Amino acid sequence: MTECFNGGTFPRMEYRHNVDLEELCPVCGDKVSGYHYGLLTCESCKGFFKRTVQNNKKYICAEKQECRVDKAQRKRCPFCRFQKCLHVGMRLEAVRADRMRGGRNKFGPMYKRDRALKQQRKALIHASAFRKESSPLLVSSTHQRDYTFSGGFQPDTIPQSAVLPTAQNDIISHQHPSLLPSNSPGATLYQYPSFSNWTVKSEHPNNCAISSGSAAGIYSDNLFSSPPQGSRMPRLVMEFLRCDPDEIQLQSKTTARLKQEHSGSNKHRNPSTFSIMCLMADQTLFFIVEWARTSIFFKQLKVSDQMKLLHNCWSDLLLLDIISRQVMYGREGSLLLVTGQEVELSDISSLAGPTLASLIQRGKDLVEKLSVLKVDRQEFACIKFLILFNPDVKELEDQGFIESMQEQVEGTLLEYILSTSSQHFGRFAHLLLCRSELRTLSSLAEDYLYFRHLSAEVPCNNLLIEMLCAKRS
Repeated sequence: MTECFNGGTFPRMEYRHNVDLEELCPVCGDKVSGYHYGLLTCESCKGFFKRTVQNNKKYICAEKQECRVDKAQRKRCPFCRFQKCLHVGMRLEAVRADRMRGGRNKFGPMYKRDRALKQQRKALIHASAFRKESSPLLVSSTHQRDYTFSGGFQPDTIPQSAVLPTAQNDIISHQHPSLLPSNSPGATLYQYPSFSNWTVKSEHPNNCAISSGSAAGIYSDNLFSSPPQGSRMPRLVMEFLRCDPDEIQLQSKTTARLKQEHSGSNKHRNPSTFSIMCLMADQTLFFIVEWARTSIFFKQLKVSDQMKLLHNCWSDLLLLDIISRQVMYGREGSLLLVTGQEVELSDISSLAGPTLASLIQRGKDLVEKLSVLKVDRQEFACIKFLILFNPDVKELEDQGFIESMQEQVEGTLLEYILSTSSQHFGRFAHLLLCRSELRTLSSLAEDYLYFRHLSAEVPCNNLLIEMLCAKRS
């Protein structure tokens, strides 16, 4: 089975569900049911361990304390079974002494690391399979735009584009008129359609089928880190980059939108900074929906699955867009807006309440982590697709396909890391953990935004509010 684009074909990997890393209980070999008392175990061993600890049971082995413990014989010798529970890492201190339901969940960070490592091992398997199925391109040291693919796929050359302009010394205030553009040459105005009826109409070409010479979201090399000279880049990573939204067009549209809103409002009353930020987020979200609808693999899904996935992850993708902009070409201590303007974080924090100030600080911490990792555009592109293809979303019609796409993206990301980083194993796990932190932060941001919406402080009748309320309907 293949995915077609630009007159060529791209091999689609077919994966069987969890065949490579079938999770088995380390005590008896039965199928695991989740994390219990420190590690993944089955329901039977979870219950046995809990009863033994809570009842302070003392067992005696009738043999030589070397009894075989497996699914068929796990009840034969409780002494050896309990010793094996302790040996493989089940934690006594995780069992509640008051016999109430629910363990002492002190091991959240450990569970996260364990899940990340398991995802890493699974991705490593799929990356290995992916390398056998496809021929990666070689990025030469002297001609980084002369890409050659096997299988007849010839990508367009990647032209240079102008660097995003920044408005220096734009200090944000409670009412900040300087965030509103005085003019916006060449920009056009437009109306937002309804997302619920899926009538979002593209106002820009399909970035996954661009013509030669189109910028299509590719920027000058000094802004984005390129793979090391002579490294191999997976073909799917290149396709992810081709699908990226056009940042220059997004900047132009957002500027035009702000100008439109300002000209239609009371000229003697400047909109609040919060309202301006919401308008920027709304415009960015519109581009994110457009990006998803025209992206490789996603457009093959039924509309119902597309809507479920986007309703689930829109805030993650919106936050990732903001954070990636700071990591790739932001300045420490400031916030680079989608319009190209730059505001000081200290000025925002000084005007923010405790909830918003906490969100800002957590976002700043995440930016610092990703900056230390020096996450590049290729990795951010992969993370976007990992966020989009979430098989855990409820009531998906094609969950198997979505899961296989997530595994393929994980394999592609790991393959890219293996070819560009000497600390590849730790880097992959760190990126997965950062994705988890992004999810937590976006959920908190949603709650904050919804509270402001209920207080009538957020502009209504736009895509941002429609998506925000969809989860709570």
